[in-house]
Amino acid sequence: MDPRHLVYLAVILDKGSITSAAKHLLVAQPTLTRIMATLEMQAGTQLFSRSRFGVRSTPMGEALAREGRAIMRNMDLAQEQVSRYRTGMNQELRVAIGPMIGMAIIPELVDRLTLEHPRMAITVTSSSPTTALDALLDDLNDVVIAPAPHERMLAGIHRELLVEDELGIFCSANHPLAKKESLAIDDFESAKWLSVGLAGPFEEQFIKMLTSEGIKKIKTQTVFKNDAVMMINLLARGHHLAVLPRFPTRAITRPDTITELDLGSARPTERNIYLWTSEKVIDSEAYGHFKQELNTVFGQLLGQQLKPPMLPE
Repeated sequence: MDPRHLVYLAVILDKGSITSAAKHLLVAQPTLTRIMATLEMQAGTQLFSRSRFGVRSTPMGEALAREGRAIMRNMDLAQEQVSRYRTGMNQELRVAIGPMIGMAIIPELVDRLTLEHPRMAITVTSSSPTTALDALLDDLNDVVIAPAPHERMLAGIHRELLVEDELGIFCSANHPLAKKESLAIDDFESAKWLSVGLAGPFEEQFIKMLTSEGIKKIKTQTVFKNDAVMMINLLARGHHLAVLPRFPTRAITRPDTITELDLGSARPTERNIYLWTSEKVIDSEAYGHFKQELNTVFGQLLGQQLKPPMLPE
């Protein structure tokens, strides 16, 4: 099976017709039709059906098209590496990070890396912990900065604790509950809530924290999938509550805009942040530079959060 034929199949399904795909690929339409017939013979089944509305994939066609898209992505990555090498950037690191911790550390981290190590090239992807770790196992990432979605160890992956963190309930400093001295369960159950994602392990931690406080019914009106900027901006308007990790929330917001509600003596839910690294890159020069600057950035943020608040004169 020729890998190019899988790419051709992916383009046909993405473009919606053999005619459009032939123009995009600069391949004659009869040639492309013949190639698809050969591919179907090799697969032993029909890969797509045609109608006046275009082509529609079969399950096998979609499965093979996914492999074709993966080939295209790898070709793009290879071309990107060649282009970077030609411009003198011969140290590369692929970093995946959650949206909130990314907002907190990536600007300073990238600034430090690119200034101190001009030959270094960094690719940053914002994604959920589970997705990022799956990509790390598939060798699509080199490094992941994220909480642990599960406790099992991953083969070929080194895990290191970066900072101990916990979940808290946050709202705008202008929210009515921020000014209330004593909070009751009804205050939380009648409030409007935001979430950075109600799926997978974070949902379990989210629900566990609320139910431990006796909060069983919440109105989550809006969910932001892997986007912290929009959620924080909406939270600052003063109409919603949100369960968020303390460390990145305090790093990217000011106390006069976003505040944490006091839950009294309640035991907080742990959500520590880890550095996950592929053992393939752990001894590389690029990773050494990255780790050094990462430790500096985390040290600065921890120092800022540990400073006592300024008292009015």
